[in-house]
Amino acid sequence: MTIRPLVFLACMLMGSPAWGADRIWTAVITYGFPGDVFTWRLNSDGSYREDGRQAASGSPIQQTLSGRWNVTGDHMVLRQDGINFVFDGEINGGAYRGALYLDGKVFSRFCALKGQEPPLDCDMSV
Repeated sequence: MTIRPLVFLACMLMGSPAWGADRIWTAVITYGFPGDVFTWRLNSDGSYREDGRQAASGSPIQQTLSGRWNVTGDHMVLRQDGINFVFDGEINGGAYRGALYLDGKVFSRFCALKGQEPPLDCDMSV
């Protein structure tokens, strides 16, 4: 076995959205929760924690929620524990956007960016 396949495998893993998963994503749910910002802290064990705050004041709007997440290619799904919210969308570089479902029905669209800054332009026509 040569080193080349190992380097190729390492590059694939490092380029994967799940690599080093202790990542932060910051989201807005324009129609469902206007004026609020949500921060997801994804852990490498497949769990995540969510905090929400008012965009204008920074005041918390909820207790910390938790859930499970998974990634397949560029498709990521976050499922909340205790509330039937499911975030289902596509990752494109440092952006994640899709539909938020409640009890299996579309509730709203959402968009998120890697890091702690919320998206400024959340084009929901996509």
